[in-house]
Amino acid sequence: MKAAEYIFKNEEPDDFSLAAFEERMTIIQGIRIFFLAAILFLTIVFQSIQPEFLNPEVWVPIYVILGISFLLNGLFLYAFKNLTHHWIANSIAFGYDAVVITSLIYFTGISQSVFLFMYLVYIVLCGLAYRRKGAIIMALWTSSLFSILMVLGPSLEGRSLYFAIAINNLAFLSVAVLSGILSEQFDFIGVELKERGRELASLKDFNQLIVENVGSGFLTVDPDFLISHCNNSATRILDDHMLVGKHLKEIFPSLHKRIVSLGEVDEPIRFEERYKNYREEQLIIESIVSLLEDSEQNSLGYVVMFQDLTEFKRLEFNMRQQEKMAAVGQLAAGIAHEIRNPLASISGSIQMLSTPDFSEDESQRLMRIVVREIDRLNNLINDFLEFVRPDKMKEEPLNLVGLMQEILEMVKLNQKLPQDVKQTFTRSTDRRILGDEDKLKQALLNIVINGYQAMEQVEEKELKVDCSESSGEFVLKIQDKGMGMDENNIRRLFEPFHTTKSKGTGLGLAITHKILENHQANVFVESAVGEGTTFIIKFQLADDDNPGNEAKISQVS
Repeated sequence: MKAAEYIFKNEEPDDFSLAAFEERMTIIQGIRIFFLAAILFLTIVFQSIQPEFLNPEVWVPIYVILGISFLLNGLFLYAFKNLTHHWIANSIAFGYDAVVITSLIYFTGISQSVFLFMYLVYIVLCGLAYRRKGAIIMALWTSSLFSILMVLGPSLEGRSLYFAIAINNLAFLSVAVLSGILSEQFDFIGVELKERGRELASLKDFNQLIVENVGSGFLTVDPDFLISHCNNSATRILDDHMLVGKHLKEIFPSLHKRIVSLGEVDEPIRFEERYKNYREEQLIIESIVSLLEDSEQNSLGYVVMFQDLTEFKRLEFNMRQQEKMAAVGQLAAGIAHEIRNPLASISGSIQMLSTPDFSEDESQRLMRIVVREIDRLNNLINDFLEFVRPDKMKEEPLNLVGLMQEILEMVKLNQKLPQDVKQTFTRSTDRRILGDEDKLKQALLNIVINGYQAMEQVEEKELKVDCSESSGEFVLKIQDKGMGMDENNIRRLFEPFHTTKSKGTGLGLAITHKILENHQANVFVESAVGEGTTFIIKFQLADDDNPGNEAKISQVS
């Protein structure tokens, strides 16, 4: 009794259960009724087809047994909710199943009965319900009934009887052990699946919380540019609470135009756009666009991360204004220093000319000094005015590749510069930028001339220029093999009046930097003493330009 209670008593549902115990017993009860119905159906069909071969002594007991079984199973189903966790009810049900199968085998003939396999089916069902121990108890009960049936039956005697009993009982026990192991494995897999499901759901919820609470806007658009998902920050920044389902062109036309112009995005692209919301407020939006792909690298659309930089740009503008005011003081000090030396030379020469003891040749020499210093002051003032004058810059699409080729030809023909410089020009893009061609020519020509002048004292003179495209930007690289600079000179490279040359005002590169800054270009300088200097300048591409992908390399010596 204790053993039966231990085996058939329902265990905790979460203890290696593939499903709730009630659902499992419902399935088992359904299988029971299915087999009973199948036996009844096959008996009726066989009786109708060959009634002369079916003895009433056989089919009448079968109908009686099946009728009683249907009645008991109906009562069991009626009271199923109350009996689900009752081990006595379940043990009686499985025990009765074995009795029914034994009766069917007895009336249909022990040696030729088609119902022997039903023993195995019910052992497996008991194993699924109560695992290995339940299956073994069911196998022992089945073995007992089958052994009694074989001993009382007239079919076999002697060794044949013992052999048949042994073989069948071994089969019952083997199936019981295997079904129990299978049931436990199902339970273990079920628990693992539930645990993985909980972890996946938790991770999904966590990722959703991150996306919804991140400060940046988040959009996903399908290949047709319909918005499929957005977070709270996106609705706040764009001031639109009904983004999902709308076309990106309707919400953010400039962003849509930019993505279309880029085509396939191999790596994340960053750019800034102006956006006007429903309150007619002008915002400056920084966007990062990435391609959305599945595991097989099929395009599913785009992912857009963006943030409102309007306030940041305002603060940046105010900071620049403060920097300009500070630069005015620095410029005043610098211009005073630069003017003092020519004025001293002019003043001394004029004082000496005012005395009557000088010869004509000496007077001419002093006058040449005065004229030279006046010209120097004039150049200084012109450069200073060029530096501080507000630029009226034209913005039109221009071919920077052609402009650089023109600049290289100009310096090649300049007899004041070294003539033994090897020029190497490469390009992998024909994209255009927006800017003022004259201003850019002035700035870039100054960089190239500085590179030439830096190579006057070196033996191997080479200037390399490369035009390429990266991350949605036009990248211009100008590299010389000159003397190079130390960290202090690199840091002060664009400061007004800072120069390492014996001649010049020190405003050339300051003016160059101002022109490039007005073109919203980013300038990076790499240099080392004795290794040369490289200028890397990144420009924004013109929006209406078509990408060119033909790479060409040319060399001018």
